[in-house]
Amino acid sequence: AFGIVREGGEDSLTAREVAKRLGSSTSPIFTVFSDIKELREEVVKKAKAMFDGYMAKALDFTPAYKMRGIQWVRFAKDEPELFRFLFMRDIGKDKSFDSSIEEIPFGKDDDIKIIMRDYNATSEQAETMFRQMWIYTYGMCTLTAFSDEEIALGLGETFRGAVHVILSNEENKSKLFPEKKDGPLGTEIRKRHPDLQKNGFKEE
Repeated sequence: AFGIVREGGEDSLTAREVAKRLGSSTSPIFTVFSDIKELREEVVKKAKAMFDGYMAKALDFTPAYKMRGIQWVRFAKDEPELFRFLFMRDIGKDKSFDSSIEEIPFGKDDDIKIIMRDYNATSEQAETMFRQMWIYTYGMCTLTAFSDEEIALGLGETFRGAVHVILSNEENKSKLFPEKKDGPLGTEIRKRHPDLQKNGFKEE
């Protein structure tokens, strides 16, 4: 069943296809498993174990957190069907980021521990960093058209941006919602756009 999903994706996992692979009827399948859903959950466990193996390698590197990001993209490139199977499931509408991440077998707690350990971060700072890096890295995983050097550069830029926000207490500025450009709020926002030639935000 794992081989079927790995090669053809989740939709190819049927009792008939497993029986064909086994060279038997479907009866032996349902002697071991109560239904196809139970079999699917076993495939999830095996796929998750393979993913965890990729991520565990990061602990031998520094920065470990960056290496975890690189390893996640590598997994998506090496095992595209398993990546989709684990991370691109339909989790329903009206879900928050936190509730959505709980339904995906990623291992958030490991990331949080590494961030707090290696960067002397508070739990709140680690949560902020995790959120930003997870979303960006997930995007790279869905594209996979990156070299290892491009992955490292992109993760590094995003990480440094998140560090800047955390250390400069500019989280409120990050919550800015766009306003009509000709309205009073839009005019005020334009005055405070970053000045990239002068290395920073304009004074309010």
